[in-house]
Amino acid sequence: MLLPEEPNQPANFAFPKRSFGKKQIVKRSFQSTWFRRWKWLHYEEAIDSAFCHICGRAEQDGKLKAGSKEQAFLLKGFCNWKDATDCFRRHEQSKCHKDALQVMVVLPNSVRDIGETLSTAHARNKAENRKVLMKILQNIKFLGRQAIALRGHEDSESNFFQLLKLRECDNPEISQWLKRKGDKYLSPDVQNEILQLMSLSILRSIAKNVQDACYFTVMADESVDISNREQLVICFRWVDQELLVHEDFVGLYEIPDISADTLVAAIKDCLLRMNLQLKRCRGQCYDGAASMAGSRTGVATQILSLEPRALYTHCYGHSLSLAMCDTMKLCKGARDALDTTFEISKLLKYSPKRHAMFEKLKKELAPDTPGFRVLCPTRWTVRGESLRSVLENYTVLQDLWDAVLENTLEAEVRSRIIGVKAQMETFHYFFGVCIGERILKHADNLSKTLQSSTISSAEGQRVAELTITTLEKMRDGEQYHLFWELIRKKASALQVGEPVLPRRRKVPVRFETGAGEAYFPLTVEDYYRQSYFEVLDASISCIRRRFNQPGYATLRLSESLLLKAAQGENFSQEFESVTSFYGDDFSPSTLSVQLETLATQFHGKSSTTLQDVVAYMKTFSTAELAIYSEVITLLKLILVNPSTNAVSERTFSAMRRIKTYLRSTMSQSRLNATMILHVHKEHTSELSLVNIANSFVNSEHRMRLFGTFSELDV
Repeated sequence: MLLPEEPNQPANFAFPKRSFGKKQIVKRSFQSTWFRRWKWLHYEEAIDSAFCHICGRAEQDGKLKAGSKEQAFLLKGFCNWKDATDCFRRHEQSKCHKDALQVMVVLPNSVRDIGETLSTAHARNKAENRKVLMKILQNIKFLGRQAIALRGHEDSESNFFQLLKLRECDNPEISQWLKRKGDKYLSPDVQNEILQLMSLSILRSIAKNVQDACYFTVMADESVDISNREQLVICFRWVDQELLVHEDFVGLYEIPDISADTLVAAIKDCLLRMNLQLKRCRGQCYDGAASMAGSRTGVATQILSLEPRALYTHCYGHSLSLAMCDTMKLCKGARDALDTTFEISKLLKYSPKRHAMFEKLKKELAPDTPGFRVLCPTRWTVRGESLRSVLENYTVLQDLWDAVLENTLEAEVRSRIIGVKAQMETFHYFFGVCIGERILKHADNLSKTLQSSTISSAEGQRVAELTITTLEKMRDGEQYHLFWELIRKKASALQVGEPVLPRRRKVPVRFETGAGEAYFPLTVEDYYRQSYFEVLDASISCIRRRFNQPGYATLRLSESLLLKAAQGENFSQEFESVTSFYGDDFSPSTLSVQLETLATQFHGKSSTTLQDVVAYMKTFSTAELAIYSEVITLLKLILVNPSTNAVSERTFSAMRRIKTYLRSTMSQSRLNATMILHVHKEHTSELSLVNIANSFVNSEHRMRLFGTFSELDV
């Protein structure tokens, strides 16, 4: 008969009684207490008979041997209640029941194979092997997280091998493992396989998070690694259900060239691997290179042609750096000061002897001032600190040049030092350093603010406007006069030359307009006033021009819609533009109702910011947020667009820590796996090594050697 998955063991059933014996005086029935003693009993009420559930299931699956079958407990059913207990005991010890128990219970429910079941030594061996492999996984996880090189196939000097040796004291089985002549699972191929398993586990988690977030922004940048290969980094920005912003690195692509078509193909391939749809992309953030931002065939243009709602943002960090470069190029005084400061940086940086002399003089003359900050031409602004270090170490640098010139030098180096020394003695250079430091320190502060991963494109624009307002307030006659007096006092204390008017020259004919005389300043204060206002005007106009991006118009309307609704103002114009642009991302009727509901919360407040709305939404539970579902979508579309692509720049810094000069032959797959573990340190720390180990022992040979891992093996 066909038996169910579980044995039928009725507890409150009225079992029928039967007569037994010659006189048939004694009546007996099945006892429910037998179920507790013999768990394998299966009772059929229709025929008042018992069966062995284990044997019956084994017979149905064709796993029972023909010579050992007991028909009473398999087909006919047992009903001799007089001798039931003796018969149950005999059946439990029979070959039929033991064979059925082995194939139906022991093997399926045990993590051990037949060899392990028959051999306790084999089981103990597997347990020890699992323990050692777990230590190997822990070592690889630690070294990958910390970006430390593993290096070497059983190399006694490698970090990986030495870390295993270090753990021998607490784990004696590691010593026996390292003495093995067979496969020790320490080879580079095994390391790569384990690194891949770990990195893929992290990537699957990131992919699921981005998919659940619904909308995302693509962030990409390109750099050259130590082995002179073009590497394209791809990151995703997304907003979770709690309105927290995340920026996640997902991989490096080795690309043959940096043409727009190649970059777009790499981005599409990444989306495919992460199982993300381009129609859910609502933002792009790259630098302003032609291949990225070209108006005809650039990456941003090609993505926009496929998904018009994927707004392009020229990274504000790059934009600010370019704005400051434009400012310095337009203003001769500031440009000359930066050129001379860069020459000072090279004279100190590339000569350990001169740097040692500088440090010695600094300890004697200005021990409390910070050291000299090198002027880096490639960093995002961060040049105000370098100019400030020149001002604070002005006397030290002047004495350094005198001390250096006393020694015999090459003619070329000597002439450079004499030139720098002469420049530092002029008021023209000192003024350029002071005005450059005053402007660039505001740019540096703006740059640091923009690099936060939580700041959105809309918020970045407001911060830039705040900086512009600050610079505009400095454009005042009284402010200049105070600045001028301060500089004169500092110059006098540092024994810098007096300011002088340049020689008056006739204006070229091509610049003459009208019959009036050309203006020429009468005092040195008026002359430098021109430079002061020139630098301020240039910096304000350059920042405005670089930050005025086409994609920001939609984001500004989206933010304005949200804030006007919160303050109870008329938002019909913004509502029409935003819902028309985003299309099916919103249900217009529902959004309108929810925006009106939002106004009741902020009614009476003088001003409301985007962060106020976000903070209000975070006070709701997941169920309560349903009343603001469309407003949440609007918030996500605003927050998902970043202000900078700093996450890509940080990833390149991680790449340079991992792929160093001594590790320049690292394969691309190993580089990517190690990068994932190092960049996503929190995910790496939370990796389940049991799951990684079970994925690793996916072959018959490894299963025989290790068996299946459980939490007890950690």
